[in-house]
Amino acid sequence: MPSSFRVALVGTGRVGYQFSFSDVPDNHAEAIVANPRTDLVAGVNRSREKLDAFGERFGIDALFHDMGQMLRDVKPDICIIATHPELHAQMVSECAAAATVKAIICEKPMALSLAECDVMIDACKRHDVLLQVNHNRRWHAEWQLAHKLIQEGAIGDLNHIYCYMDGCKPHPSWRCENEGPLLHDYTHYFDLMDLYAGEVEWMCGTAQQRMRPWAVEDFASAMMGFTSGVTGLICGTEMTVYSDHAFEMRGTTGVIRMSAEQVHLHQAHQDWHEPDSGFRWSALQPTSVERPAPVSTYVEALSELIAALDGHRSLRSDGAVGRRSMEMVSAVYQSQATGNVPVRFPVTETENGIETLRRLGQFVEREES
Repeated sequence: MPSSFRVALVGTGRVGYQFSFSDVPDNHAEAIVANPRTDLVAGVNRSREKLDAFGERFGIDALFHDMGQMLRDVKPDICIIATHPELHAQMVSECAAAATVKAIICEKPMALSLAECDVMIDACKRHDVLLQVNHNRRWHAEWQLAHKLIQEGAIGDLNHIYCYMDGCKPHPSWRCENEGPLLHDYTHYFDLMDLYAGEVEWMCGTAQQRMRPWAVEDFASAMMGFTSGVTGLICGTEMTVYSDHAFEMRGTTGVIRMSAEQVHLHQAHQDWHEPDSGFRWSALQPTSVERPAPVSTYVEALSELIAALDGHRSLRSDGAVGRRSMEMVSAVYQSQATGNVPVRFPVTETENGIETLRRLGQFVEREES
């Protein structure tokens, strides 16, 4: 294996190089620069303005509008696909077929359908290319702490996961033809439910277009059961001007609430009892935890990919993991399309659920108010 890897960034937008929510590297380009084993060698983008701004910031001259030309001219070892999801299947397949490419990082959501996920997985397998899907909370120190606490029994047996997301895309400027709260936001939480609760057995959901003018859902909710016996409940909307979200794991002896990307542990303690009947009551009380040091999920993911290329470890979010969160999204669309009935896993409908609901007249393009 080479001592360093040449990395090309496909998609020089927000997640590519503009995100900056903390003091640690918070986007793909900064992670590449921070890793001593990687060299940022090229950028690809449709917009000239974003491409030139990226090149100026990172001192990159190899700037392209055409990804195929970049692959031929630059010959990268690693490609990072940070574009809209409707482009992922074609781009991952093309990068996987390039002679020099050894690994690909693809942004979430992995694709728009299970069929596209399968195309991506098959292309990477056929060309012996590693595929990592950037469900970045899998590398987040606080979310990893939550996983550790569950495994150690800090809340007893996990019974139920409840989570909600309101207004988590920029308001009012955000617009995307295909990404409502399920694809844009809930792929994160679905991935975490997969991490904490395991394999899904069934799901019943709804995806509705209530307020927004573009033909995709702005409200979605679902309940689900896991083979582990855990149940789950979600609600995601784009009907608010504010952003508010939380993820809660409820166990037999306590609760972990994830708020502002931090663990909040509450454990049961006997509160009072009825002397005559003998009934005893317990209440939740906050419990302090040893707070982990912040890490860059982008740096951690890239470091893990390099270690996998060296043969030292496996990927915690590969194509199969990315497909599982997409399967949960697909199940909600399938449930909506079939009268909100429960969908059993594995999901049999592999085509684009958004297009299905458009054909049924449930998602329609409207005039903007």
